[in-house]
Amino acid sequence: MKFLWPQMLWLATALPFLVAAYVLILRYKRKAPVRYASLSTVKEAMRGGPAIRRHIPALLMLVALGAMLLSAARPAAVITLPSHHDTVILAIDVSGSMRAVDVEPNRLAAAQAAAKLFIAEQPAQTRIGVVEFSSAAALVQAPTHSRDDLERTINAL
Repeated sequence: MKFLWPQMLWLATALPFLVAAYVLILRYKRKAPVRYASLSTVKEAMRGGPAIRRHIPALLMLVALGAMLLSAARPAAVITLPSHHDTVILAIDVSGSMRAVDVEPNRLAAAQAAAKLFIAEQPAQTRIGVVEFSSAAALVQAPTHSRDDLERTINAL
């Protein structure tokens, strides 16, 4: 992980000063004279629960400020994903013009032979699919690793 604005992390040095200021404020309040008519009322009010409870808001504020300063530094991480798939879709024309014999034996047979040769040269992890088209396109073989299924599909065109 890296930070896009690492200079903002210097602001985090203010957090210990904030803690020190909070402790000083607590000490000052403790030394301040009590301005109540009856001390018994003050004692009953202070008996409510554990003393640690009154520090929770200050602690939450400190944590929030720390998170805010950390996010201001804009942390970023580069994650490489292992899902690298090579997929090839062969589009083969099956219209009537492919019956022309200007290529031996005809255009469709030449296209089928070229497609089989192409498939044979591809690495085994490459997924290959076949789409036939004439007036409209149709998926005849979903991308697969099976070379036998691809050869059967091409022969059936």
